[in-house]
Amino acid sequence: MWSTVNPSPPSKQTDAALDHKSPNFQFLNAHHPLLVRYAAYAERYLFEDPNTALIKLRQFAELLAQQACTNVGIDFPPDAELSSLLALLRDQAIVTGDTLDLFHGLRRAGNAAVHGGAGSRSDALHQVRMARQLAVWFDRSFGRNRQQAYGPFVPPPDPAQASAQLVAELERLRLEAATQQAEADRQRLTAAEEAEARRKATAAAELAYAELNAAFELAAETEAKLSAARTEFDRQLAEARLTAVPRPTAEVEAALERIRRAAALVDIDEAATRRKIDQQLRDAGWEADTETLRYALGARPQKNRNMAIAEWPTAEGPADYVLFLGLMPVATVEAKKVNQDVAGKVEQAKRYSRGFDVDATMAPPGGAWGSHALPFCFSTNGRPYLRQLETRSGIWFCDVRKPTHLAR
Repeated sequence: MWSTVNPSPPSKQTDAALDHKSPNFQFLNAHHPLLVRYAAYAERYLFEDPNTALIKLRQFAELLAQQACTNVGIDFPPDAELSSLLALLRDQAIVTGDTLDLFHGLRRAGNAAVHGGAGSRSDALHQVRMARQLAVWFDRSFGRNRQQAYGPFVPPPDPAQASAQLVAELERLRLEAATQQAEADRQRLTAAEEAEARRKATAAAELAYAELNAAFELAAETEAKLSAARTEFDRQLAEARLTAVPRPTAEVEAALERIRRAAALVDIDEAATRRKIDQQLRDAGWEADTETLRYALGARPQKNRNMAIAEWPTAEGPADYVLFLGLMPVATVEAKKVNQDVAGKVEQAKRYSRGFDVDATMAPPGGAWGSHALPFCFSTNGRPYLRQLETRSGIWFCDVRKPTHLAR
């Protein structure tokens, strides 16, 4: 039952911790300062303590899910796990597709950080960016300011002793933040203009994160204070659910349409998409890591290892992944954000199969099959299969061992 919910306005607290100026999440203050507080915690410890950052991001996702449930009148027990909250929101079609994936990504990364001590700087940076996407979706869905301008993600300054891959990713993000324009416009910038835009963006980011760190030092933040604020947040949500009243059908449909529009605007870039696909490959039993398990970095097939090696060169250009069973290459994978028409992009994977060189260091897969060196071709954009978006979702596959086989 959808309901009209009027949460109590955030209490005016003197605790300086509620005044953190988050570089990327400040707009959530209009919903509740505690949302900003947890997100700012993650930003503050992003590189200094990535394990803590991932734990705080999981807690942030839980707060966001609780608030979303409350906003649409979904009741839930006080001790509900994040996975249960997401199931409730999924069943009501509040979180679906990419939005649901973002929530679960934060949940899994946080669980790994809590139970296994996991968490690299690169992981934390990725998840902060994904949390920002969720925050924007939430505000577009439930916020009152329909003209909110979110701007680009503000990347933090380079940490000490950063890896080359992390520095490169931060530089890429800074360029995006500097231009704030479409790719075509970015190409028209002169080298001097691009350098000046990047310099200004870097200076603004350094100032924003310096203010964030100063706020933490001033606040003398403690887990006890954070826990007390969380208890008050839970109380306010419970009170709001008790005072909810049913919504008219037309209002419910309008709210659902706004949520659907917000979900359609979630922007998962190519780097984030590849991370998602890396995880899906690992879940299926392959070793996969686009950042490190790449041909250019020396990754090669090895006996007794099932590897998805990224950016493998072929006569038709680099394949996003080539899958190896030990020393035997068996499949090519086309996997990019721009791959919206997943079904159509199987043809690109087939070109990689035709252009692949099975050299003397490899175990032959048994072909060739016509012009194809490898038997299996895949295409995906990382999204779960949806029947209503059949050609733009799921994992499309073609067995080229018989020319009559079609992609499915």
